[in-house]
Amino acid sequence: MSEWDVMFEHTNDPAGRAVLAVSGEVDLAIADRLAAELAAVLTAGDAVVDLSAVGFIDSSGVRELLRANQRAAEVGATLMLRAPSTACRRVLEISGVWSEFAIEDGASSA
Repeated sequence: MSEWDVMFEHTNDPAGRAVLAVSGEVDLAIADRLAAELAAVLTAGDAVVDLSAVGFIDSSGVRELLRANQRAAEVGATLMLRAPSTACRRVLEISGVWSEFAIEDGASSA
């Protein structure tokens, strides 16, 4: 999958939070795009990043999620990770950062 196969969709949830749905493979090739998308979603305050359709994430993607989480905390906002895929969850757990994030399981079952 190339960087063009990664999709970012911006919506709002019923609670009024900005939602960024990410699908595809999150790696070094798209880290800058991910950073920009995360910054955009955080301009409204509390935000949700839906990771249910992420098939792969590497350390550069994790780094951008951590940076966004820190930026949110600095302004008193919450960055919620929604339904991280099995691949995402595994990388976040192995890298020891799972507990750094607020996690929302979502309604879908694995």
